[in-house]
Amino acid sequence: MTDSSKNEAEEIACIFVNLGAPEKQAEVMASQLIKRAAQIAQERDISKVEATERLLRQVLEARQGPLDGSEKGLKQ
Repeated sequence: MTDSSKNEAEEIACIFVNLGAPEKQAEVMASQLIKRAAQIAQERDISKVEATERLLRQVLEARQGPLDGSEKGLKQ
């Protein structure tokens, strides 16, 4: 794992910890989210950053409800 990808994983894990996940579980969840974001980026021909953002938004919406006040899903 490169320094930037390790930092990325740590930052995402921090989000999961802030949402209430235990630290070890948050690390696993962050790693899985990053791997899935890379797959989505390749499948949909979008940047990994955009794919990661969409996945994190889905996590937050699942936890808190729609972020923009709407009831729509994230089919973008």
